[in-house]
Amino acid sequence: MTEVDKPPRAVGTLGATLMSVNGMIGAGIFALPALLHAEVGAFAPWLFLIFGAFYSCTILVAARLATMFNQSGGPQLYVQAAFGPVLGFQVGWLLVIGAASGRAATLYVLISYLAVFFPALNGAFARQAAVLFILCALAGLTLTGMRNAVGGLVLGTVLKVTPIVLVCLVALASGGFAIDLQLPQPDAFGSVALLVYFAFSGTATATYSAGEIRDPERTLPRAMLLSLAVIVLFYMIVQWAFIAAGAPTSAGNATPLAAAAEVLLGPVGVIALTIAAVFSIATNALTYFIVAPRVIYGMAERGLVPASLSHVSHRFLTPDRAILLFTAIVAFLTFSNTFTLLASMMSLVSQIWTLCMFAAFWKLQMAGPAARSAGFVVTWGLILAVGTCFAVYASIQAPVQAFALLGGLVALGLVLFLLARRANRAAGQFA
Repeated sequence: MTEVDKPPRAVGTLGATLMSVNGMIGAGIFALPALLHAEVGAFAPWLFLIFGAFYSCTILVAARLATMFNQSGGPQLYVQAAFGPVLGFQVGWLLVIGAASGRAATLYVLISYLAVFFPALNGAFARQAAVLFILCALAGLTLTGMRNAVGGLVLGTVLKVTPIVLVCLVALASGGFAIDLQLPQPDAFGSVALLVYFAFSGTATATYSAGEIRDPERTLPRAMLLSLAVIVLFYMIVQWAFIAAGAPTSAGNATPLAAAAEVLLGPVGVIALTIAAVFSIATNALTYFIVAPRVIYGMAERGLVPASLSHVSHRFLTPDRAILLFTAIVAFLTFSNTFTLLASMMSLVSQIWTLCMFAAFWKLQMAGPAARSAGFVVTWGLILAVGTCFAVYASIQAPVQAFALLGGLVALGLVLFLLARRANRAAGQFA
């Protein structure tokens, strides 16, 4: 393909950082503070700093790998480069399915928040129609160009962060910071460790769109590390604000952060936090509508899926067929409720591709010419060891059913890969 046929590199550091930030902040921030406070009390903010430091090992590996490639795909591309097309396809397949099922689940959460303002959405038909409208809106915005999509992220981020910051300022002004360094009981620590750890998942989403980022070898590492630092600070402030507001209990309340806002600002606070939740979930969904199709597009460029999926819109210069395919997958999972079967597997999938990425890093860097000094080997060996330990720890928390479902998806992925390879060979497009 010529450069004219490819999407332009229209994304800078701000856009890449917003992809990472919005890949992390979705619906969870509105329930997480109450869950953590119930288990570990005033020590909760420090958990974000502790686990942010641990999670930085994963981001450092992803950032180092990002300096070696300038195509879209992220972990899928890294694994394919290290271990070949079969494993590369499996990682990409699981990334796309994970992103699609996650968006299918959060769309219904988004409708629930919108129903606060539009009670008619509580009806079954209205909910289905609203989901279809949101799907079309997300796909349409993504299809019209990367600049428009990133502009949507900018607007959505401002609209979701502003009410949260306002509530935090009021809470901290009235209650101050609860600086408590008393360690929680080990059993309490373990019960919330994964919740905090998974709060950072999504930091590497910008790498999926590396082919449309300016100077990705330099931009992506900066964007990922900056976004992780911003999110750690943001989560800590929100947690301190929740405590300062009186830490209302979450029993029977699915939106404890909104309950804290009501304590501080009354009904206005509830409305503000509900608006923040709507835009938080929407920008999280938009992020994955931007990045997940780029994984499909990258796989098509590299011959892992039918080459037709690398088609680029002549008008908007976007991978239109890949975007439409991802939208169709999300729609199928949404309307068939199939995403409920995948929910317990999503965390496991993220750890599997993380471990695959670590293995790719070892082969491409630790076992390659870059590992010329003992200092390099010791430093990165320690980073890999910490990241691997946490990924394995997170993986073994998954239920047996999740492993069984993962095995089924891997088998299905192998069948799809063989079919795609046969089709591309028949078309003379795959060696």
